[in-house]
Amino acid sequence: MKRVVTALIGIPLLIWVMEIAPVYVCLALIFVAMLLALYEYFELVQISFPFRLAGVFIACIAFSFFEIRGAAEFLIGGVMFLLAVALFSGLELAAAFRSAAYSFFGAVYVGGLLSFLVALRLKDAAAGRGGDLVMMLFCILWTGDSFAYFIGKSIGRHKLAPAVSPKKTWEGAIAGFLFSILAAVACHYSFVPQISLMDSAILGTLVGVLGQIGDLGESIIKRAANVKDSGGILPGHGGILDRIDSLLFGAPAMYYYLFFFRP
Repeated sequence: MKRVVTALIGIPLLIWVMEIAPVYVCLALIFVAMLLALYEYFELVQISFPFRLAGVFIACIAFSFFEIRGAAEFLIGGVMFLLAVALFSGLELAAAFRSAAYSFFGAVYVGGLLSFLVALRLKDAAAGRGGDLVMMLFCILWTGDSFAYFIGKSIGRHKLAPAVSPKKTWEGAIAGFLFSILAAVACHYSFVPQISLMDSAILGTLVGVLGQIGDLGESIIKRAANVKDSGGILPGHGGILDRIDSLLFGAPAMYYYLFFFRP
């Protein structure tokens, strides 16, 4: 019941923010979600304060890199900065290095990947539209996730990755993949006609596959931390990181396809 109530409140609010509200409201919401997800990640990996602060700093910088330009400089600078923090942290060297690695990974994983959602929204704003591309991305992910869950629960028999996510099945994964493509095609016919039918089908394929990999990727972190959810801020849905795990992989896939192969 909590899951349904949260969805009934959250989905209309999200649509308003992405499609109707001023762009700065959307960017602010994504930024806050990034900070909350990063906090949940740091709680999972349990690193000390100086590395958390350094990770937030690097994540905020990564969040500003919407395109490839400057990415190499960011990676080099981030590594140098965190090794300097490790040097003066006062921790035992192995613990300091591990904390630096965890911090840098989290900054890129959350801040860097989530920046592509901002890039999609800004592209729509530049074209004088609302967040049509972002809503298309959400529709593909939500549809695929929902059908993967219900089909997997009802007829799933063959485990997909039992060591990582015991309840996920190949039947559910295939259903999620197929319905992701159908959702993308439906988006083309309903509110994104500027994206061709072929491109929509390809996007459904890419986002459908990578979204599920992103979901499993976050599950690896949670299993390593021996927890079920990344947090409890969303009743019935877990934490922010639980909700954006597939988005973190889906947004870059959509961005790179549209703006490099279909500029």
